[in-house]
Amino acid sequence: MEDTMSSYSFSHQFYQRWTCAPETVRAAITQELKDITTLLQPETVFESFEFNTHDLDAYVDELYNNYNAEQAIAKAIIEKQEQERAAAEKQQLEEAQKKEAEETARKAEAAQKEQEKNEELAANKTHNKKDNLTEQETVDDAVDYLKTEKVSTGAASGENNNSTDSQTISKQAATLSDKPIKNIPDNANTTINLVLEDSELDATDQTLIRELENQIDDYLSEQMMLMSENLKSWLRAEMTQHFREKNTSATTENAAKKNIH
Repeated sequence: MEDTMSSYSFSHQFYQRWTCAPETVRAAITQELKDITTLLQPETVFESFEFNTHDLDAYVDELYNNYNAEQAIAKAIIEKQEQERAAAEKQQLEEAQKKEAEETARKAEAAQKEQEKNEELAANKTHNKKDNLTEQETVDDAVDYLKTEKVSTGAASGENNNSTDSQTISKQAATLSDKPIKNIPDNANTTINLVLEDSELDATDQTLIRELENQIDDYLSEQMMLMSENLKSWLRAEMTQHFREKNTSATTENAAKKNIH
């Protein structure tokens, strides 16, 4: 028997299956072999000997079932952990994309507001420039008209020097006020020349000039009032927007500090 055991060798498949078997199964088989070895000893009483495992096959099957169940549970736990990890990574990616989209939208909104502000400032500058040109054209038109009226009045003064009454003067002033507006001369020499010419005007021409001056005063007063209202409206809108953004920033900063603490 000893010669037979010494010449016996296990196959490669046996070693592979043995090493892959669960530890509990190998322990049960090893114990069974120990029991057989003990039974074969001369001093062992056969009638009173008992194996540690009553039914090895049934016990090994039970061990395999337990092992397979444990492996299934472990696999399920690993799969669940993988799913949770994948879900967490997906959520993080979605949150990062959402933050990026919000940041892009905020930048686009800020750029649009800046563009609207610049356009509003440009429109206000254009409007103010037009108002200034309007005032300049009024005075220039008045000067041209006075020169024309001076020539026509001087030519007709020999026939009827006092034929123009107050009604005619008012009509002439109204006609002048309806004329298209041109450039205002800012040349000091023009003003001096006009003063010199005024000293030579008669009462009718001076009355006409005063009517025209009143028309200019009324027009300029109205334009300055409109300009003032526009500037105040613009100032109020700009300051309201500034304080709103400042308060929003302060509120966000305070909320962030509370969350940190």
